Amino acid sequence: MRLKDLVQDDHLALKVLTGHDLLDRRVRGVATTDLPDPSRFVKPGELVLTELTWHTGADSAKEFVDRLGDVAALVCGTALKVPPTDLIDVCAHAGLPLLTLPVDVPFSRLTEHVLRALIAELGSNPRRPYGGRRRLASTLVDGGSLTKLVDTVAGELDVPCWVMSATGRVIVGSQPLNEDSRARLAHTFLTARFLPGMVDGLSVFPISKGVPHRIANWFLAYRGEDVQGDSEDVIVELAALVALERSRMEAAHRIERRVLDQLLQLLESGDADLPGLVSRLHTLHVETEHGLLVVALTAGGSEVSVAVLDELLRPLAPGIVTASHAPGSWGSAGTGASGPGSPGTRGPGTSGSGVTGSGAAGSGVAASGYAGSAGEAVALVPLAGNSAAELAEHLVRGARILEAGLGEERISLGVSSVTTGPAGLNGLIEEARHARSLASLGTGKVSVVTGDDVSSHRTLLAAIPDPLRRSFRSRLLGRLEAYDATNQTELLETLETFLEESGSWAATADRLHVHVNTLRYRLKRIEELTGRSLNSWDERVDFLLALRMR
Repeated sequence: MRLKDLVQDDHLALKVLTGHDLLDRRVRGVATTDLPDPSRFVKPGELVLTELTWHTGADSAKEFVDRLGDVAALVCGTALKVPPTDLIDVCAHAGLPLLTLPVDVPFSRLTEHVLRALIAELGSNPRRPYGGRRRLASTLVDGGSLTKLVDTVAGELDVPCWVMSATGRVIVGSQPLNEDSRARLAHTFLTARFLPGMVDGLSVFPISKGVPHRIANWFLAYRGEDVQGDSEDVIVELAALVALERSRMEAAHRIERRVLDQLLQLLESGDADLPGLVSRLHTLHVETEHGLLVVALTAGGSEVSVAVLDELLRPLAPGIVTASHAPGSWGSAGTGASGPGSPGTRGPGTSGSGVTGSGAAGSGVAASGYAGSAGEAVALVPLAGNSAAELAEHLVRGARILEAGLGEERISLGVSSVTTGPAGLNGLIEEARHARSLASLGTGKVSVVTGDDVSSHRTLLAAIPDPLRRSFRSRLLGRLEAYDATNQTELLETLETFLEESGSWAATADRLHVHVNTLRYRLKRIEELTGRSLNSWDERVDFLLALRMR
C-alpha cells in the first residue's frame, strides 16, 4: 500500500503537514516509538507513529528525524501536543512526509489498518508482468525505440524508470527527473563498490558488464523498493535489451567514422585539397561558417576516451560521431560494443556496467582517436551558437561529475581556438592536441588547457616539475611566508596586490585599505627580506611567477 491510500481513507482522517509530493511512497510496515533515538526499532519503508514525548526543542527534532533513516513517513498523535513548527521544518528539509492523526483516532486503529492491508497484499496472487519476456523484446524487434521500451517497462511494473549516462544525463525516461536526483544517481553509479546500488529509494542497475571503464557506460535507475520477484527479471531483461540497442546504434556510426578517419589522414599527410576537405566535412554534417574548434581528450584507453568525449559533447551536439584507433597511425573504423565476454570493467567496484559507443545518430560533431598519443580522442565541434568559453565550461562541468569514478585515471582536455573556415583545420588539431598534452601535466583528476592558455605563462608553469616549482617559490617567497606566520603580517598579500595593480602605489593602497606610508613600509620590508628590488621589472616577473607556483 502507499501513503496516499492512507491519506484518502476518511476513517483515519490523516492530515498531511509536509511531503504532499511524496505520498506515492510504499508503506512496508508500522512501528510506534517515543524514544529519542528510534534507530534500532524502525526499518526502511515503515510508517513511524509517535506521541512526541521525546520532543524538547529544535535540536531533539533534528536528531530524531536524522535517526529515522529511510522510513516511509512520520505520523504524530495530537493527544499530548500539537506538532511543533521546528519538527515540520526538519521533516520538510529531510524530505520526510509528516502526518497527524486527530485526537479521536488511536494509533491502534491506524496500525490495524496498515497490517490488514499488508496481509491482503501478501495473500494475493503475484501478477506476472508479462506473458513471457518475449513481449519486451518484441518492442525493439517491431521497430520500437528505447523510449517505448522504457515506457513499456515502467507501465507494466508501475515504477518510474530511466536510462542514464555516467554524467547523469537522462537518455530516456518514463518521467522527468530533477537535477539533484540525476547528480546523486550518477555519483552512486560511479562510486558504488558493488552494483546494483541504491540512493533516495532509487536503484542503480548496470546496463551490462565487460567495458573498459564505468565512466563510459550507461545504467538503469528505477524505484527499486517496488521491484521484486519476477519484476527483477524484467529489469535484467531491460538492461540486456538497452545494451543491445546501444550496440546497434554504435554500428550505425562506423561508416561516418571511416569518413572522419580519411579526413584526418589527409590533414596529417598534408595532401588535402580544399574541395576534398569541404566535401568530407559536409558528409559529416560539420559546418564551419559559425565557428569551429577542436577538442582533444584522454581518459585512459582509446575506447574510454572516445566514449567520454562523445558523452561530454552530446548535450551540445546530439549527433556526435566517435571512433577509436591504435596508436601509431590514423586507424580504420572504430570499435563496436563490448559484450559480457569482454575484459572486466575498471572502476570503484567489481560489478561493472555499460557498452562502449555513442547514442542516437545525427549530425553536428565529428570525433576520433588520434594516433599521436595513445588513447587520445579528437572532436571537430561546430559552435552553433555557443561560445568557445561556454563549450569549455560545459566540458569541464561534465568531466567533474565523472571525476568521482576515475579511480587511477585522469581526464585531460585540450580545446583549440576558433576558425570560421576549413583551411586552418590541421593547425587547430595540432593546437588542441598540444593543449591536451599540457593539460596532462596538471595535478588534478580533471585538467583543461585552452588555446588561449597555450599562450599564457601558466602553461609554461604547468610544464615545470613540481619539485622545481616548489624550490623556486621557496627561494623567493619562503622568508616572506615565514615572517607573515611569525608576526601575523600581510607582506605576501601586499606583494601580490602590488604586482596585480601593475606597481601602482595608489591603487594598491586603496585596494588594501591602508595608507600609502604603510604600503611604503611594507614594500621596503619585502625588499629587505628577499634581497630583491621591486623597482626592477625582472625582479617583479620573478615574484609574479613564484606567486603563481602554488
